[in-house]
Parts: sequence; C-alpha cells; structure tokens
Amino acid sequence: MRIVILGGGYSSVWCYRAIRRWMGGSARITVIAPFTDHVFHGFTGEVLEGGLKPEMLSSPLDEVIPRAERVQGWATAVDAEARTVTVEWQGAVRVVEYDELVVATGAQDRIDHLPGLAEHGWSLRSPGRVEALLEHLRWIDAQAPVDAEDARRATTVVVVGAGFAGTEVAAALGRRYGAARRIVLISASKTVVPVWQDKRSLQERLMRNLTDAGVEVLTETRVVAVDERGVELGDGTRIEAATVVSSLGSTVPLIPGLERFQEPDGLLAVDECLQVTDGVWSAGDAAAVRRGGTRVPKEALWAIHAGTTVGRNIARRSRRAEARRFTFRGLGTVAAFAPGRAVALLWGIPLPQLLGWIVRAAFFLWYMPSRRTALSIMRWTVQRRLPIAVPVADRREARPTLVGLAGGRTPAAVVREQVEVDQPRRAAGA
Repeated sequence: MRIVILGGGYSSVWCYRAIRRWMGGSARITVIAPFTDHVFHGFTGEVLEGGLKPEMLSSPLDEVIPRAERVQGWATAVDAEARTVTVEWQGAVRVVEYDELVVATGAQDRIDHLPGLAEHGWSLRSPGRVEALLEHLRWIDAQAPVDAEDARRATTVVVVGAGFAGTEVAAALGRRYGAARRIVLISASKTVVPVWQDKRSLQERLMRNLTDAGVEVLTETRVVAVDERGVELGDGTRIEAATVVSSLGSTVPLIPGLERFQEPDGLLAVDECLQVTDGVWSAGDAAAVRRGGTRVPKEALWAIHAGTTVGRNIARRSRRAEARRFTFRGLGTVAAFAPGRAVALLWGIPLPQLLGWIVRAAFFLWYMPSRRTALSIMRWTVQRRLPIAVPVADRREARPTLVGLAGGRTPAAVVREQVEVDQPRRAAGA
C-alpha cells in the first residue's frame, strides 16, 4: 500500500509510527515536507531565555521517520480522484501517487491580516526562526544608538498576542534581558491567556509570573499596524520598538484540489474517524477535529493522538476492518515561566507551580520525536543547572544573513539557505 503523508510535524511523525507498528513492511510510506527537521515548539521559552541551545528544538526527519521515503518540497495540488499529489521544489515538479493520503501540513503563523506584520514582525513557528530572532536582538545590541529616543526604541520588544505561546515568549525575553529591555505584551482580550479568563486564581498566577519577569502587559489593546519603527495601536497611539514578535495564532494554507472539503477557515472537515473522503485523512492543525460538536485545541498532544488514530485507521482499512473514532479527551494546559515555575491545569485541577513545571518537562521530553535530542536536552540541563539562565551559544557558522534598513535598526530580511520562508503562504507541505 502506498501511503503519502504531507508534513513533518507532530501528526505526521506519530501517524508514520502507528502505520509502521500496525502494518510493518507492507506499507510504503512517503513523507512530503519542505523542511529537513521536525521542530518541537514546547521548549521555545527555554531557548529564548538562554537555558537551552536553539538546535535542541529540532529533530532530523531522517532520524524520526527512518524507513520512509522523504520528498522535499511543497505540495501544490492534490487530485483526490486520480490519487496524486503534485510537489514543487526549487523549480522542479514531481507527481507522487498514493493509495491513502494523510494531510498533516500543520499551520502557519497568522501574520498576513495585520498590515506590516509579515514585513517587520518576527514569527517563531518555522525552523530557524527562534535563532534568527536572537541573532536580530544581538545585532541590535551591536548598533550605536543615534540618540536617547533611538536607544529606547532599540531596547523595546513588543509581543503581539497573549495566548500561551505569547505569554511564555514575553516572560522568557523578560528573564533573558532583565532591565536591559522593555518587554510589552499586548492582548486584545481583557486578560492574558483568554481561554483561562474566567479562572481567577490562574490569572493571578499568570500576572504574578509576568510581573516577576519584568513584562509590561496591555490588555484590551489592539495593534492595527506594524512598521519598521514599531506598532500603531487602535486608539491612535504608538509604541516605538525595534522588535515586534508575532503570537497571534495560526492559519492553514489552502490546498488546491481539496477546497471542497475545507471549512470556511480553511481547515479540512473530517468525520469522527478523521477521514476527509475516501483515501484522504487529516490530523493536527490542518483538520477541523471535533469532539461532542466542539473543535479540539490546536495543541501538540492533540495532534500526536490524532496522528496515531489516523495511522491505526489506515492499518485497519488495509485489513478491511472498520475505522475507529478519535477518542482522546485531553489532559490539560500549561504555561511555563521559569525553571520550577509553571501555571498548569491537569484534568481541570490546578497544580502547584513546581509540580506543573515537572509534569510539563516530563511530557515534553517523553514526546520529543528524537530520543537523542531528548537525551541531549537532559544532559545540557544537568550540566548547566537549568535554574540558572545562560547565554545562547555563539554559533557563527549557522547564523542567518541580515540585511539592514537604511537609517533603521531592524533587519529587513533573513536569508536562509534551507528554504524560502515565504513559500508556505502559497502551498502546503510544512
């Protein structure tokens, strides 16, 4: 059986593992993805703070999907009737045939809807982006300010979006730089982490941790535009900043050929077994997975279990057995702020900060796709005594090329050898 998996994220890796476990060598698996690594976003805060090295977020796909044929490129079209996928990479076009297709292309940072954010903001979802942001901040520090106003702008960081990711990013940058930088976290909601807005005790913990990290929080505030000088707010005021970090959630790329199966927001409609149509399945951020009529969260653990369900169902179909429903109920949510400090809700029960941090770290290490990467994180943690923040290693050979704006203080472009980062906006596959 020819099985094609689009994407190299959580759902893809665990779908591959389930197929290998239940079908063995009878499955010929092809994974189509533009990047060569799986990026684990869970420890982004630890990298930004300086407790972990940037490369520890990545696991080589050749290691985590060792027996799959890997095709590098963007899936630019799907023909569900002919059962083919068109793949483009660096000007070359290839058509891949399949018997079963798994669409696990994930999502992209939601940046196009806010004027100027794509050109002047920093998103952290794609490979290399966290390291590029840190390089950008080091580059700014190396510039001599023109005057006091320019110095204030150069040392101001605005994080747009105060969900779990934005809150962790702001706190991590606050801990890394202390009083050397002003970190502003902007939330359009009346609280940070809006899904917890009715949980007073958790909100108090969140705000206490953000305050301890030196983060300035602006709630019920909307950013309407971003430019090279900073951000414009809905009330007409401005915050001058040399760095704007996007954490506004995600959007799903359109997949030509599957449009009729997409819901209005672009997610693929799936049944209770995660099937889109005959021969096509979907999981993770690309799929509108529901339980009890309500969409499930777009989180790594849900994507992992959905990918496993798809893999097992493909194996069951290969034996002419009935597919089974997606039954995962979730465990909880957590926001980490410092070693030993996390705000966590497990099965609806708030956990003490230390226990929440331990549970989070244990889960992340367990679900790290690469055992080698997980072990390297554990060794690094022990050697560096993670409660003490340390500078990120200076890896000059891996730094991106930065092109400065005339008279400005922010990079105008990041040139990466691996892949053009604008490509995901026109095609699926990441």
